[in-house]
Amino acid sequence: MLRKMSAEVMFYNPNDVNRGCAELIEHGFEVQLLDDWIDDFSAAVWVSAWTLSELDDSSFFDWAEAIVEPVGGEVCEAGPATQSYPSWVIAASWRQRA
Repeated sequence: MLRKMSAEVMFYNPNDVNRGCAELIEHGFEVQLLDDWIDDFSAAVWVSAWTLSELDDSSFFDWAEAIVEPVGGEVCEAGPATQSYPSWVIAASWRQRA
């Protein structure tokens, strides 16, 4: 059964974001640049990506990672799209721009 799945992807180098987003779109994802997420200690850029998939959670994570890793991305969280921001962001040293 198709489910809406999402992945939060971090690009350590802002120059990799366009290529990473293009790869995700080419594989059927919709993407949104999370320009309101700020990392106080690096130039990291966050992207939220979602698509419909029949994959289980673990396989979806691996698939998304295989798409973005070659172009400089890292999947930090992936699974069923149930919330707009993952809960671990609050626990980490990230802040949202007011």
